[in-house]
Amino acid sequence: MTAHPPDAPAPWFGRPWEHKHALVAGLGSFLACGLYWAATRHFAPGVTPGVVEFTGTATSLWAVWITQRRNVLALPIGIISVALMGWFFLEIALVGQALLHWGYYLPVQFWAWHEWTRGGRGHTELTVTRLTPRTRLLALAAMIGFTVAFGWILDAGWDRALYTYWDASIVAASVVAMLLLSKKKVESWWLWILPVNVSAIALYSVTGAYMFAALYVLFLVMAFVGLARWQRAANEQVA
Repeated sequence: MTAHPPDAPAPWFGRPWEHKHALVAGLGSFLACGLYWAATRHFAPGVTPGVVEFTGTATSLWAVWITQRRNVLALPIGIISVALMGWFFLEIALVGQALLHWGYYLPVQFWAWHEWTRGGRGHTELTVTRLTPRTRLLALAAMIGFTVAFGWILDAGWDRALYTYWDASIVAASVVAMLLLSKKKVESWWLWILPVNVSAIALYSVTGAYMFAALYVLFLVMAFVGLARWQRAANEQVA
């Protein structure tokens, strides 16, 4: 990676290494999704993704891929992906997921973009750190409380909403995970691994969102890689 002064904010649209990394990841993401689209069109036309699902999936994969390396371009790309994914989830009646993407992921991406570039001491680039034991307990309590409250809201407010408490549990874990990711906390990856990715794979499979289920399998692998990378970065801060 190119050296960057520790007392300066990061560029909003990244450094040269981030541009190259994002370009390679973008091409890889659209190629992988294109192969999936071609395979389903040939072998299972009934589950071939439409334009919104395809583009949302490809940009989501792209954003998560480069998040592992703390590439700041993951955030503007993520803004595009969550707008598209929210649209798709509304179409398949996963109201909680649609609200999560439009009502939370979309605005928080803008905040995270600022935090990553100017959220450190003296408005410098934010570094990777860990939560304290107390804040870990608070994060767990917040997830449980949010799941119960949001599940009840979905049950009461939307006749078409499916698997409300299951959907709400993924929403709750995603909200906390994204908040921690915005602050570059290692623990965010633990949440992405189990209460988000593993659970979402099962939920999207039973609701017929097979491309998103396949996407979350890739997300799961990337979450393990991201966890390892961010743990090393946090250790370097302590050393």
